[in-house]
Amino acid sequence: MSEIHNVFISHRHEDDYHIAGFKGLLKGRDVAVRDRSITSDRPNQANSPDYIRSQILAPGIRGAGKLVVIITPDTRNHDWVAWEIEYANKLGKPIIGVWAPGSAGCEVPEPLERYADAIVGWNSERILAALNGEQQFEDSNGEPRPAQPLNRIGC
Repeated sequence: MSEIHNVFISHRHEDDYHIAGFKGLLKGRDVAVRDRSITSDRPNQANSPDYIRSQILAPGIRGAGKLVVIITPDTRNHDWVAWEIEYANKLGKPIIGVWAPGSAGCEVPEPLERYADAIVGWNSERILAALNGEQQFEDSNGEPRPAQPLNRIGC
């Protein structure tokens, strides 16, 4: 029987294709990912940012066990990704950054830098360890990152 992780994958819509790759990496390890994020396959038709936050994104994040952030060169400046990270942090959800292929040298979104429980490379073993609670911080090449601020501690 597969191990199941219920996640919300925070990403830019232009990076939707990375979600299939992320799930594929883990499927090869007999891990199923239940993704509650909004994608071009399941778009929202709303125009109001307040409605999108409160009625679409927030319920998906609340219902997920963890927030996974796909890190790409443009993720750092994406307001929706920043909001999703901030909201997940307020709810005490574990937050895991995953470097997408081709993201070498890009900057991590500032809220992810502050609140991440792990930041790992595009590697099924490391992603699975992070999903299972291992706190590890890597650069886009899978090398250890310099010392990070203190990690959040759940009560």
